[in-house]
Amino acid sequence: MIEVRCITEGEAPQFLQLLCEIFELDHSRASTVFYSEPFFDLRRKWALYENGQMVSILTTTPLQFGFGNAIGIAGVGTKKSHQNRGHGQKLLEAVLDHADRHGEPHAILFAHHATLYSRCGFQIVDHVIKGPINSPCQLPYTPTLSSVQLEQLYAAWANQNRMRLLRDSRRWRYWQFVYRESYPAPGGYIASETNLCREAIFSEKPESWPLMPGGEWYGLRSMTKLLGIPLKSESQELLVMTRNFPDVPQMFMSDQF
Repeated sequence: MIEVRCITEGEAPQFLQLLCEIFELDHSRASTVFYSEPFFDLRRKWALYENGQMVSILTTTPLQFGFGNAIGIAGVGTKKSHQNRGHGQKLLEAVLDHADRHGEPHAILFAHHATLYSRCGFQIVDHVIKGPINSPCQLPYTPTLSSVQLEQLYAAWANQNRMRLLRDSRRWRYWQFVYRESYPAPGGYIASETNLCREAIFSEKPESWPLMPGGEWYGLRSMTKLLGIPLKSESQELLVMTRNFPDVPQMFMSDQF
């Protein structure tokens, strides 16, 4: 017997344990993030049960773009002893059907392989890339932007195109969940994670980046081109796949779910 549903509070430890087994995560470190991240919601954690046993899992995250509501899908996996039985596809199809019926008809995910998701109506629309920034990098001694300044700059940018991700107060709490500092740039800012940048908005290319020497950029290829991020080289990290999106999404990997 197959059943697909959201997990209960008492099943959260089992869900976490299976998540760690599937993706080979350190349980102690994962448990800290699992319960404390701002989007933790049992109604967003789904599982497929075979004869009462939890065997496949995934998590959804609510997203709001200018064109409408969407879900981000992550952590799709099946217990190793139950793989290659179609459980992942059944789970994903059930979750997508639920989202369609509850006002979230659009979906996006990041994947290493497309096969499963293509069968469920997803298309490859972009790639996540990473590479060293081809510009001087040095951690500055200048003041950082306040949260109010940062949110105003991002909102002004996001409201210019309906394909851009919008941020409410909970999404900003999620954004702040990872340590990063935001420094002024011409017409915007650069978000620094010391040696990595996943978000930057500017009207002119900065003369230097507030990162350690050798700092890297991590983002969508389309966004990298749109913003004119100078890279010495790039490596492809992930596929960007969407379902029912009207165009290619414009978002930063600082919002990765």
